[in-house]
Amino acid sequence: MSKNQKQDASGWRNPNHVASAAAARIAANLTLGAELRRRAASGLALGSFIIECPVPATLNAFALAGFDFVVLDMEHSAVDFARLELLIAAAHAAGIATLVRPSGQDSGLIGKILDMGASGIMVPHVDSPERARAVVAESRYAPRGNRGLCPLSKYDSLGEPLRSLDDSTYVVAQIEGKEAIGRIGDIAAVPGIDAVFVGPYDLAMSLGVLPGSPQVFAAAQRLAQAAPKGPTLGIYIDDPARCADWAARGFALQVVGFDGRMLANAARAVATQARSGKDPAK
Repeated sequence: MSKNQKQDASGWRNPNHVASAAAARIAANLTLGAELRRRAASGLALGSFIIECPVPATLNAFALAGFDFVVLDMEHSAVDFARLELLIAAAHAAGIATLVRPSGQDSGLIGKILDMGASGIMVPHVDSPERARAVVAESRYAPRGNRGLCPLSKYDSLGEPLRSLDDSTYVVAQIEGKEAIGRIGDIAAVPGIDAVFVGPYDLAMSLGVLPGSPQVFAAAQRLAQAAPKGPTLGIYIDDPARCADWAARGFALQVVGFDGRMLANAARAVATQARSGKDPAK
């Protein structure tokens, strides 16, 4: 082995491993990302953003509604690390996978999020293969990356924590700019990227068009055609009636709406029905 070659420590056995029913439950929560990967590979993994209502009750509601995962958004919300830890714990209790969208690119930020127990990461504005490689490096243990290892007590639930965590960490590169669309083949080909995800609102801003414009969705279609086989294609969708169409186009990782929008739409529907006295089903 050369001095610059990283040793493969994935088979490291945890000397503090605990075999018990409690350990099995904790291990299952720490590896929810593996099930998310399987669902996406099968053709559809359905999620939504948590932005405006970041409380445990929202996680319970989304799990009960049948979503496969949620994206805990730190980029556009007031969620800090103290709140994030509570939300991840609530998601574990509900058995729903969590991706976290960080608010910056500070060194160590991704590793800290993953150490909290998130199932994976959705990194905004990945515009180059160099940035994609940096994301993978922070998300994966050696030799695939350089994520730091802290032998946290919850990892005692895993016999081979490095292998189990690496295999279940879901890494999503968000594509939101013209440059990224032009380099999608190189970005998606970076080893360790599980999915490339179209953010249509920022993409519209980058293209100089209005959100919802045909040019945005034409760019998403070009991405689907240019991306290599392997990474899952993902997209944000406002209208759930469009989900089947996007799935048919190959976009299996779908984030539909967000908590505040669903609450606002449902509240309006209730108020409208109550004032009209009409049954909307008739």
